[in-house]
Amino acid sequence: AHGVGHSPVTALAFSPDGSRIVVAGHGEVRILNANDGTGQASLPCGFPRISGFAFSPDGSYLAVSGGEPGVHGGVELFEWPGGASVGRRLHHLDHATAVAFHPSGTLLATAGADAEVHFQQWPGLTPLRILEGHSGPVLAARFSPDGDLLVTAGMDRSIKVWDAGTGELQRSFSHHTDIVHCLAFRPRLPGEGGSPPFHCASGSNDRTVRVWQPAIGRMIRIVRGHGGPILSVAYSADGSRLFSAGQEGIVRIIDADSDRILHEWRAHDDWIYATAVSPDGEVLVSGDWTGTVKLWDIREGRGTLLWTWPRSP
Repeated sequence: AHGVGHSPVTALAFSPDGSRIVVAGHGEVRILNANDGTGQASLPCGFPRISGFAFSPDGSYLAVSGGEPGVHGGVELFEWPGGASVGRRLHHLDHATAVAFHPSGTLLATAGADAEVHFQQWPGLTPLRILEGHSGPVLAARFSPDGDLLVTAGMDRSIKVWDAGTGELQRSFSHHTDIVHCLAFRPRLPGEGGSPPFHCASGSNDRTVRVWQPAIGRMIRIVRGHGGPILSVAYSADGSRLFSAGQEGIVRIIDADSDRILHEWRAHDDWIYATAVSPDGEVLVSGDWTGTVKLWDIREGRGTLLWTWPRSP
């Protein structure tokens, strides 16, 4: 059962400076102080269900994806940190499940439960193109750090790689044996010259995390050892570790260069739907089905609880 007035935490993100955490609520974006977990404000949003956040590369806008399941969906943009709504577009025939900003800040991608992916220009939310290729709801969308590719994943068990410039489908991975819920790109590492093939991690109902090089079409490893569906994956700020979480309520720390699970802890008593790592890499936030948000110190290679929101009465 949900706590009073608290809906499942289906999306989380740190503000660009790491001082605040945005949390998906029912028809609103809740803003928490990252230092102590106190509620600071909420932004009214036109979506009963919010499913994704993306900050613009310059940190001046927050994009929110969502909608009303089975009815419509889209994206709403807010000034950050001011909070004024500056644009909204309802273009999906079902709720929008994910949103991503291109590294240039001029392109926005939204994925929908209507099996479509939409590109729109920003500012203005001008429609650019629709990417069609998934045979079921698209659940995740991420641009590569160099901006060349968009990677999407969904209920059709596939991961698809698109040219971010033309929208053309480059390749499709069908290695997962069940729904693919989440994607995360490994940050570009210090000292990486040129543009090496970026690593992208995926989490699935098949209880595996898989790591890919989408630019060259290679799956490089499978991480087993999970006991349930994986609903969220996130890389550490330095790219050395990968965090996974999901149905079990357990957060796992995976070595980003192998399939080894370095540490795990029971973080929640319910399904974890969202996680995010702070820009400085020192803390991880997790949110569950009951509406509970927790912040963890991850500097020592394990999770030490710093605070829980909402506070117990």
